[in-house]
Amino acid sequence: MLGSRFNLLCPNTISNIRYIFRYPNTFSPITKISLVQRNYATNAETNLELLRDEIERNPKYVAEFDPGILDPYTKPSQMPSIFSKEYYRILSKNARNSWKNFISAIHFCYHERKSSEYKDNPAEYWSPKQFKSKALDIYIEMNEQFALKNLKELKSLVDDQMFNKMKFEIKNREGKFIWKYHGLVEKPKYTNIRCALGPIGPIGNYLAQVTLKLHTKQSIGLYNKSGKLIAGDPKKIKNVLQYVVFQRKMWERQKGWTIYGYVQQG
Repeated sequence: MLGSRFNLLCPNTISNIRYIFRYPNTFSPITKISLVQRNYATNAETNLELLRDEIERNPKYVAEFDPGILDPYTKPSQMPSIFSKEYYRILSKNARNSWKNFISAIHFCYHERKSSEYKDNPAEYWSPKQFKSKALDIYIEMNEQFALKNLKELKSLVDDQMFNKMKFEIKNREGKFIWKYHGLVEKPKYTNIRCALGPIGPIGNYLAQVTLKLHTKQSIGLYNKSGKLIAGDPKKIKNVLQYVVFQRKMWERQKGWTIYGYVQQG
């Protein structure tokens, strides 16, 4: 979500891009996570000091940092009449969302390349063109490992919160589950790109979330203990549309991009 200081007419955010990079904390499309839930003070400097102290006392605090989905907005599947007010309201929302995507992508790329942990390894840089295929591979592997009940591989493919949900589903699954990928209905599309300030650490303190529209062909089948098909049909291919949220925490370099969850179409 945009901060309260964001203004499209503000000269500091549009006419001078250098100002954005030099003073990123004044630019509100970079979401600032509320610290009220942890009973921290509202003063920014005090918050940062408390965060540093918390990380020094409890290193696990960084791994537990969970801001949720930064922005669940998706374009509606159908547009209303061009003569209605709702039509122009949606156009305005889409334009603002595209602007936020552009600025967040620039900001994340800048800080990713600025970080000492990443600048010597260009292969790890986020690329809008290359990421689509990489994200699709993660999505396919996640579903395959979920069907195989491979918790070890799933741990590296999904966020901790989603991993706990999938782990619960796997433990309660009695029969056999089959999932197969049969290609794309349409190419993956970006819907949201967001960047947020995370905890203060030595590797970097930025978190990125990218929501992709994945329209794929899949087949699934669920069998009980006796081998009887009780849901789906592995022989029938269906089109599945999902909005998948991919997340990257710069302070968890070894983990890389993971799947955080899903959002519903607006």
